Amino acid sequence: MKKVAEYFGFSIVILFMIAAVLTFLAPRFGWRMDAVMSGSMEPQLKVGSLVTTRPVEFKDIKIGDTITFYCPLDKEMISHRVTAVESGTLSYFRTKGDANDDPDPFIVPVQNVVGRVCFHILYLGYATQFIKTPLGMLLTLCIPGLILIAMEIRNIRQVLHDRQVKGVADRLQR
Repeated sequence: MKKVAEYFGFSIVILFMIAAVLTFLAPRFGWRMDAVMSGSMEPQLKVGSLVTTRPVEFKDIKIGDTITFYCPLDKEMISHRVTAVESGTLSYFRTKGDANDDPDPFIVPVQNVVGRVCFHILYLGYATQFIKTPLGMLLTLCIPGLILIAMEIRNIRQVLHDRQVKGVADRLQR
């Protein structure tokens, strides 16, 4: 049971470190990882989900795709479903949140599109939002490091203790 708890703790530490690294490395490759903070796309994208968006060409976006874009009204980042694609002198998209009754009251110019939503992970958005804060970064990197150091110190103490017990046993046999 002790070994299971040890492996579980180690796995959690590794998962948090991977999440932290991916959160900061994804933008280097053009991908975005953002937290969903509204219910406009429920049930597909629940509040608190982590949405991963990858860049795509205008011609690759079709009706029914979920895209992430900067809202033309307030420059906020939004992920909504494409309901119409207009190409011509001015290319743009019409969008709508799945949970909304009406389509969005604006058109999305091509230059505002960040990319298409590839996948999402429930509730991990809360963790990534926390990791992006100074305290979250500190805790995500320092605490796992301290846990690994503590585990190694415990292993070293165990080895030293075993050697000491073996030395005492060898002296008693003489």
